[in-house]
Amino acid sequence: MKNNFKDRYDLNYKVNPNDNCVKYVKAFNDKKFNDYLYDDPCVKSDYCDSLISVIFNSNNIESSYNCIEKFIKKSKHPDKLQFCIKIDNDNDKFVDEFLKKLSPLKTNLLILSSPKGRGYIDLWQWVNFLFKVSSKKSYFVMNISDEMTVNENNWDVKLNKYKFYEKDELFRLRTSVYKNRNYSNIEECGYAPDTTAIYTKKYLLIQEDFSPCFGPDNGQQFVAFYLSKLNYPRHYQFSRDYVINDISFGGQGTNMGLSEEKLYERQLINYLLWCNMFKLKFQEEYFLRARKIQLEIIKKNSHIAKLIHKQYSKVFIVIFKSKKAYYRDRDNKIYLSYKINKIKYFIQGFKNIDFFKFQTSYDMPLLVGIIWHILLKYLKIHPKKITSHIKRDNKKSLIYNKLKNIWNFLNKKTYISDKLNFILPIKYMLLALKFLDIKGFVLFCIYYTFYLFFIFVSLVLKPQMIIFIIDDLYKRRTLSYLITSNSIDQSKTIMLKGD
Repeated sequence: MKNNFKDRYDLNYKVNPNDNCVKYVKAFNDKKFNDYLYDDPCVKSDYCDSLISVIFNSNNIESSYNCIEKFIKKSKHPDKLQFCIKIDNDNDKFVDEFLKKLSPLKTNLLILSSPKGRGYIDLWQWVNFLFKVSSKKSYFVMNISDEMTVNENNWDVKLNKYKFYEKDELFRLRTSVYKNRNYSNIEECGYAPDTTAIYTKKYLLIQEDFSPCFGPDNGQQFVAFYLSKLNYPRHYQFSRDYVINDISFGGQGTNMGLSEEKLYERQLINYLLWCNMFKLKFQEEYFLRARKIQLEIIKKNSHIAKLIHKQYSKVFIVIFKSKKAYYRDRDNKIYLSYKINKIKYFIQGFKNIDFFKFQTSYDMPLLVGIIWHILLKYLKIHPKKITSHIKRDNKKSLIYNKLKNIWNFLNKKTYISDKLNFILPIKYMLLALKFLDIKGFVLFCIYYTFYLFFIFVSLVLKPQMIIFIIDDLYKRRTLSYLITSNSIDQSKTIMLKGD
């Protein structure tokens, strides 16, 4: 793999799990690990008699050990747990130390050791690979981070009670801080998924893996969203989400301990991966997965005479034999499509481009969100990284100070600048000219042109919006208010949204 800028952020790159990958397996009563190749059959791991397979990526020995140890201590039957972990093997000493540290743990362990490759950007793929080599006998599967802990004692006994909660074994248990959230659009599934859901093995096997792209929790939230909407507005829902309150997890924060440079890189990659999830081809894949679960539920509750899958048309044709005498010579056909309207989806996606609205809880103007979107997605540059470089560069410090003075001047002239900002965003145009190259500035202008177009259309369709716009210009109405902020755990950030 070439180590250039394009390859570094290539979101279509596929990791080969067989490339220098070693599988280390230890049963709960073993004292040491045995090694295999990734695809090698292994009875101890393939048919481990486990209640749940817990999957995570890690390169931190202490965090992994502490995480597993706490899960074990709070369980009644640690021999019924399987932990599947991916680590890097670029350093043989690290692998040896990792195995040595985890060997005394009295539980079932499966560790995949492979080259680091491109690192964080590809970690989501290893969740799929770990799932495929996890025990076929595990009833439940869960994806966590190495910083998570379970809060309740005998949590495995409580989890065991949920076996066969649905007779068809197709469901997931919601346990995260977002477990009581209802989702009204697909954007919410991207930025606020149920991060610690517990899935039945069958629920995931029908889909073949966790997700076709980043990330495992977001992907499954998309599937759950489409599944809940499939029968709308009929009374019956195919939703298989169940909130439980007797099992919960701590340590659900992310990006802990990262340096400023690493944090900016992580935020950039996260945003690229986030945007990638919303591509039409992936959304139709999530829709298809929801249809497959729906069809499996239908099979368990009725007799299907014939099932036809027309992949080109992206539709399932379900044929039922009629039970009524006067319908004897005619079959009932139901068409179940998973095709998404391209034009409607494009317009919907364009309207929702705002980095700050969908990625943070900060109250920032739409145009600032668009500038960040262009910088991150198209130029692969983190805006804060640019600012920090300019501050450190003596040659550019004079330009930076001049820009800052103009910014402060415009802020003082609030009455004038706010009026002009609706027609021509002077402050943000200055930032765009300074921080973007020609390509980026052109993209910004295109986005802003469409922004004005949508404002115009909104005024034509909803004349009452003129009152709100005038109110914004003269009264400086606050659209939202940040009550509390937590950069580590976004779920603890409270943003009050106004009308």
